[in-house]
Amino acid sequence: MKCYSGRKSKGEGESVMIRLKRKSIIPWKVFFYTVIALVIPIQLCFGAEDPAKFPSKPIKMIVPYGAGGASDLIARKLAELAGKTLNQPILVEVKAGGAGVIGTTAVAKSPPDGYTLLLTSCSPMNYVPLQRAVPYDIKKDFTYIIQIADFSFPFAVRADSKFKTFKDFIEEARKNPGKLNYQSQGAKSAGHIQMEYVFSVEKVRLNHVPGEGVAEVIRQLLGGHVDGGIGAGLGVQIKTGNLRALAIAGVERNKNFPNIPTFYELGYKQGIPFGCAFGIVAPKGMDAQITEKLHDAFKKAFDDASYIELIDSMQEAHAYKDAKSYTLMTIQDYDTIEKIVKEIGLAK
Repeated sequence: MKCYSGRKSKGEGESVMIRLKRKSIIPWKVFFYTVIALVIPIQLCFGAEDPAKFPSKPIKMIVPYGAGGASDLIARKLAELAGKTLNQPILVEVKAGGAGVIGTTAVAKSPPDGYTLLLTSCSPMNYVPLQRAVPYDIKKDFTYIIQIADFSFPFAVRADSKFKTFKDFIEEARKNPGKLNYQSQGAKSAGHIQMEYVFSVEKVRLNHVPGEGVAEVIRQLLGGHVDGGIGAGLGVQIKTGNLRALAIAGVERNKNFPNIPTFYELGYKQGIPFGCAFGIVAPKGMDAQITEKLHDAFKKAFDDASYIELIDSMQEAHAYKDAKSYTLMTIQDYDTIEKIVKEIGLAK
């Protein structure tokens, strides 16, 4: 008679163990994933800052242009003043390159928590995106907080130039096609677009010399290497008498240069009748309460006598718009400039 010992064969034993494992593992998996599903939302909830307590740590403000320029100086002064109001330091970080696109992209891709801001201007917001692909959308990817300045774009010649008026300059260009040259702050920059539009209206041909910032435009003008030049930041040289401005952007005359006619005044009413707005923006989706706190802190800084003195020393306009108005203006300007760059053949 065959005696049964209670032991199973190897194959039978393995199948029993597998069934036992399946029965025990499945409940543990369910439990494990259930815990994760409950814990993560709780962590996110407790990790998100209460807007009423903002800010609880230092804020970063990115400047998308080179150190020491107008944007950098403005950002540092505003950061100093607004930081006192917010009781947290605002740290300025220069992230230059790509005509402002590198720094602008960094902010667009940051969390919308109020701790990453951008001191921006018309170039990366309204000009560069219309002429080449950029990894952000100015209508969808930003929260506009406040406009804090408006820079003019004067077209100037050296003080001893034979050109006394802009009409003189145009008449010379018409008589001698391709002889005159002018410089802007860079290829497809705001000044370049503005002047190409004006010359297209006048049906004259000039040689454009792309520069690498306003400092180069000034050097080339003072050295007599170009016949004319345009750029934001020529104001000091015009005020001191080293340069003579023949026209300037804007619908109304600039208070710092009341004797200089605007391009709009000269008849170029479909061109670019405005200067270059400087402002502060953040990533899209920022809490309204945080936006308001930041706006109010920077508005207080904007009204400070030391900031007004800085803007006046640059011979630029101390111009303000709140979040709603700044947003609307930026989008409207973008649509206007889009039509112009298409008309003159410089659209992407």
